[in-house]
Amino acid sequence: MIIFEKFKSKNTTIMKTASKFLFILTFISASIFILTSCNNSGSSNNSEKDSTDTEQKKEENTHKVHWAYEGEAAPEAWATLCEEYADCSGKVQSPVDISTSVKDATLKPLYLDYVAVKKLDILNNGHSVQVNYNAGVFVIENVEYHLLQFHFHCPSEYTFNGEHFPMEVHLVHADADGNLAVIGVMVKEGAENQFFKKFWDKLPAKECEVQTYDVEFDANSFLPADKGYYHLIGSLTTPPCTEGVKWFVLKTPVEASKAQIEKIVSCMPKNNNRPVQPLNDRVIKEF
Repeated sequence: MIIFEKFKSKNTTIMKTASKFLFILTFISASIFILTSCNNSGSSNNSEKDSTDTEQKKEENTHKVHWAYEGEAAPEAWATLCEEYADCSGKVQSPVDISTSVKDATLKPLYLDYVAVKKLDILNNGHSVQVNYNAGVFVIENVEYHLLQFHFHCPSEYTFNGEHFPMEVHLVHADADGNLAVIGVMVKEGAENQFFKKFWDKLPAKECEVQTYDVEFDANSFLPADKGYYHLIGSLTTPPCTEGVKWFVLKTPVEASKAQIEKIVSCMPKNNNRPVQPLNDRVIKEF
């Protein structure tokens, strides 16, 4: 999961929290993230300096370490690249293969309150194409998780009985304490996706390229009508592989045309999906 360029919100509490947890958020692909790799390291909030020095130093150290999806810095080597990536060899990692699950009557329907926006920043961070979308909330157990961004993996990172979908979209959210929740949406080849169509001609093909698109978007229109899901606790799927992320993987895929999928693939590293990780003693719950 990948990184945000800017975090703009009228909610000052969220802004301060995002600054306080900068180290975690920069590696998630979690909302309008700071791309230090694109030389935008000056966007931290100076008023929060005293409380973020440690996280900032870790962030700076981490950004010096190159990671990739192939070669010497491929996923199997992530945990050895630097101390900050040690979690990549943890026991609660994502993605996983979903082949068994247990119905859980305590799980609740997903409560999503996304808001339409009239402007989007779309960036290529070298690992994925990321659409910054900081409008709306996802409520879990009476806690609000604010939508930050969504980004793409081709093929899917989560698998189902060992099978990949051609594409997966991660909608990344954070609560006021910096805890993360991600909704995973599978994409299958089929009809042209009207939501994607709105910004497909603005996809940034080059690393660190940013495109701004002035048109109305509504993230609700992207999601399938049936929001049944699988739930587990996992991690970021890119370094530093921080654990404790709440994952909600939707059962029902959405469709996109072959041409749309091929275009997004052309803008990202080939196979930008982390291999599935051991489930270990975790149980995948099903709603």
